[in-house]
Amino acid sequence: MRMTLWASMVAVVIAGGGCKKKDDSAKAMDKAATSAAKAQEDVRDQTKDVNREQKDVIKDQQNLAKDQADVTKQQGELSTAETELAQARERYSVAAKQRLANLDAKIQQLEARADASAKDAAAKLRVRRDAIAARLDTIGIQVQAGWDTFKKDVDTGFDKLENDVNDAIHK
Repeated sequence: MRMTLWASMVAVVIAGGGCKKKDDSAKAMDKAATSAAKAQEDVRDQTKDVNREQKDVIKDQQNLAKDQADVTKQQGELSTAETELAQARERYSVAAKQRLANLDAKIQQLEARADASAKDAAAKLRVRRDAIAARLDTIGIQVQAGWDTFKKDVDTGFDKLENDVNDAIHK
């Protein structure tokens, strides 16, 4: 009987030790399951973050496309405005050359007179006419910002010279 008692006790110890191992493995399994659940939650959160960022990128790309379309439109408008400015400058240049031709004809009338004062006046007026013509030769290099000032200076010069030529002719 002693032997049976010892065998029973050994069986209980072994069975008890086996239960403890089972408890440790159950704890390890619970711990692994908890860790997996946390990792799965992190994956869900990161997936949401990535999806949000992808939506932001798509939105930014759409905004960029709109901005690029706006830039293209503005470049077209700028090109049109520059073309119109070039045409306006050309029309101004043609009109100014016509005014110069009219002045030349009037100055020649003065030069054709026999008196010395008319010839002297014609020479002085021709110098002023040539200065305006030289100023007009710079029309192509005038920057847009200085165009209004240039045009005003030339127009004023023409007006004064035309008045002086007309006064000299009618003396």
